[in-house]
Amino acid sequence: MSPEAYTEYLHRHIPLTAAMQLRVLRSGAGTVELAAPLAPNLNHRGTAFGGSLVTLGIASGWALLQRSLAEAGVEARIVVQKSECEYLLPVEQEFVSSSRLPEEWPQFLDTLRKRGRARITVHSSLHSAGQEVVRHSGVFVAIAGPDQ
Repeated sequence: MSPEAYTEYLHRHIPLTAAMQLRVLRSGAGTVELAAPLAPNLNHRGTAFGGSLVTLGIASGWALLQRSLAEAGVEARIVVQKSECEYLLPVEQEFVSSSRLPEEWPQFLDTLRKRGRARITVHSSLHSAGQEVVRHSGVFVAIAGPDQ
């Protein structure tokens, strides 16, 4: 799936991503990179709203797992169980979240196939203007079966 097609997929399935004007920059080979412009994500101080930043971190982890499970031929529903952010700097420009499959991916996949449910932590790094601005950690649960 092209970045444009995957962007449309996310906009259809997670409408908030459309309101944020999120777009997929890269997806595949165990990585996902999503971006969002500043304008629709502003707070009252003229910087990025913390809720938008955490949403991009969650969306990045979710998209990474969704795409990786599809590539592995596994149908599952994915939900976020826990989300934590460390806000490092104010964000005054477009921001980008990068996520990579963790080392535990093979065990996660094996557990999901055997037990029908598995949990994994995905770390995302958000950058803006060449600097890391947020560190996000999300615990995601996958439940085997078709996504509804």
